[in-house]
Amino acid sequence: MIICKPGTGNSNRSHNDLRFPSHTSCPLIEAGQPMNTSQSLWRNRAFTRLWVAHVTSGAGTAITSVALPLTAVLLLGASPSQMGLLAAAGSLPNLLFGLVAGVWVDRLPRRPILVWSDIGRALLLASVPAAAWWGELSFLQLWLVTFAAGTLTVFFQIAAISLLPALVEKSSLVDANSRLSTSDALISIAGPAAAGGLVQLLGAARTIIIDALSYLLSALALRALPEPVLDHPANGVGGKEGECGDRQSSRARTLLHEIGEGVHELLRTPLLTALTISSSLGMLAGSLAAAVQMLFLVEQLGLSPALIGTVLAFGGVGSLLGALLAPRAARRLRVGRTLAFGKLIWILGSLLLAAADQSRGVVMSVGAALALGGFGSSLYFVNQISLRQAITPVRLLGRVTAARRFVLFGVATLGAFIGGALGEAIGLRATLLVGAAALAVELALILLSPISRARLD
Repeated sequence: MIICKPGTGNSNRSHNDLRFPSHTSCPLIEAGQPMNTSQSLWRNRAFTRLWVAHVTSGAGTAITSVALPLTAVLLLGASPSQMGLLAAAGSLPNLLFGLVAGVWVDRLPRRPILVWSDIGRALLLASVPAAAWWGELSFLQLWLVTFAAGTLTVFFQIAAISLLPALVEKSSLVDANSRLSTSDALISIAGPAAAGGLVQLLGAARTIIIDALSYLLSALALRALPEPVLDHPANGVGGKEGECGDRQSSRARTLLHEIGEGVHELLRTPLLTALTISSSLGMLAGSLAAAVQMLFLVEQLGLSPALIGTVLAFGGVGSLLGALLAPRAARRLRVGRTLAFGKLIWILGSLLLAAADQSRGVVMSVGAALALGGFGSSLYFVNQISLRQAITPVRLLGRVTAARRFVLFGVATLGAFIGGALGEAIGLRATLLVGAAALAVELALILLSPISRARLD
């Protein structure tokens, strides 16, 4: 049996206080067993199961992140505008379904959402090599598969982010996110390199079947994940004490109202608002670059699939170092300063990539650029997500995350379209420079906002 105890934090704290005390939390506790706050995360069975699923599906995704755009470029001869459309297909579901997904995640058990999202993505991705086998693969199918899989990913990611604070204690959040990001970094080292070789050996489309299998394995791991009972008065939020289980109150709560509660929490907390505004610029920059990066590597730098996998692996090395050093950086510099430092390193990597040319050292220069970008982005991501999880009540985390993603991925969708258009209008290299400039503006906002002074105590 799994039970969950609500936290005893002060709900009347000032949101301008950047030293955040503990608030409502829901650590996983097995009935009859006391919680040992010093217990290793690896001895936390719930976290370990989540980690296994994360690693399994992440390994396949790392391969598809190379194989799918190469399928569009090499098999279908996609243009910059089409690559922009493909990038937009992955981010558009967040804009269309993110807010509703947040409500569902807070209303429903989160484990089934994770499992069925994995199964659905496996079936969708398997259709790509199947169509290629029959000679019927089209850009429209790639777009639809990317869009549909992206929709399931919205539900999966919001559920996973919302579940983690219920599985580990607040004091372990940075370490837990660091371990997940460290695993991602290790995968991003081996995954792209393996993907490049597999694409040359098997072909781009057939390589995607590996990701489909990885999602099935992830679903098997998640089936054994215990479902903690969260403190959800009145079926979610805002109910008074004693109203839990009141069916009439639950039915009266509209979908729009529940979405509004997530948006309200995002807007009334100055630090969450500042993080959302600054991160929107980061998403714009990333989507601009992502729309043209594969074309830049193939057409302008002349890299083969195997070499593309190699340079992307350099990015994984940087991500690994960033994830490993993220907790130490947060303790030394505090979270806010670490976010600014990570963003600065990220900008340097973006500028170095845009400056790469077809010289003899192109692999090393591109690899160094991606390593810097991976290091900076990993430092930033681990601390940023930990900060958001720490200052957001667990019962609202699904909706707050969804509201934030609605804004960010709306910007990302726009950025993908703009990136494709800019790639054709001003060139691939110039588009990468525009993305780097957007990152620089984001850094300025971080330094001028309360984010730079944030800390986790």
